[in-house]
Amino acid sequence: MKLSIVNVLVTGLLLAAAGVDACKCREGSKQGQYCGHCPQVLGGDGFVWDHVYECNPSGGCHDYGYRKQCAGSSSNPCPF
Repeated sequence: MKLSIVNVLVTGLLLAAAGVDACKCREGSKQGQYCGHCPQVLGGDGFVWDHVYECNPSGGCHDYGYRKQCAGSSSNPCPF
């Protein structure tokens, strides 16, 4: 079964909206992917500086895991 990028994004957004992950984002954040160092990502259990997180405006969050660009610098754009 081949998944399209749209299916992957929709699944990630649904998981984020459902609050499946332990991460949290600031309510009102623009929908998008943020490094752990971005102010939109709130620290807490399971928070990792060099992971990329999908945030939604209601504060939902999904941790996509390690991303090299997040590990390299805190000057990456927020969101990607």
